[in-house]
Amino acid sequence: MIKDGQTLIIRHLDHRISDADLIPLVEDVLKESAWTYKDLTHLACVTGPGGFTSLRVGVAFANTLASQLQIPMAGVHLSDLYAARVPSPGASRHPLPSAGEGTNVEDFLWLHSTKKHEIFIRGFGSLKNIAPEARCEKIEEIIPKIPEASLWTGELIDEHKQAIEPRGMKAIPLRSLEEALPSFLQALPYTHDLLVPWYGRMW
Repeated sequence: MIKDGQTLIIRHLDHRISDADLIPLVEDVLKESAWTYKDLTHLACVTGPGGFTSLRVGVAFANTLASQLQIPMAGVHLSDLYAARVPSPGASRHPLPSAGEGTNVEDFLWLHSTKKHEIFIRGFGSLKNIAPEARCEKIEEIIPKIPEASLWTGELIDEHKQAIEPRGMKAIPLRSLEEALPSFLQALPYTHDLLVPWYGRMW
C-alpha cells in the first residue's frame, strides 16, 4: 500500500497461495493499515506472466474491486516492475557487476522462466532489438542471440541459469520493492478500462 509517495505496507510472499486466500490477504493488509476498502483511490494489478488460473483470478478480483469502488486501475507487466527496480547509473548503494567495457545499466534483459524449454524475454536499452516486447522464446533458440556479458534481471529456474552461464551474463542487484514502488505506481496510467491477463505463450 502506497500513500504520499511512501510504501506503508508490503507483504512478501515466498510461497504459492490458494485462490481462496486472496481476499483474506488483502483484508489483512487493509486492517494492518487501519484502512477500509473505501480508503483506496487507485488499484494496480500484475497482469502477467503467471499461471493461467492464477492470473485469471487475480485480474478478475482487481476488475471487480475497482468496479465496485469506482476507482481507476492500471495493469502491470512483470517486466516493467523489474525494470523499475534496476538502480540508476552511479547508485553507490547498489554496485553493479562488471559486465564488460562500455556496458550501461540501461542495457539489460528481463528473463523469466516458464516451461522447461521456454523462457520469457524482453530487452531494454541497446538490447531492445533482441525482444522489443515481452515474448516467449525457446531457450535453445534465443540464447545464441544474446550478447556475451549482458546484464539481466528476472526470475530463472536453476536449469535456465545454467544455460545462460556460458554467455558470462550477470544478474543486476535490484532496489527493494519498498523503495521502487512509490514512484513506479505514481507514474502508471490509470483508467477505468478492464484489465486483461497476459499469458504470453503462442504455442
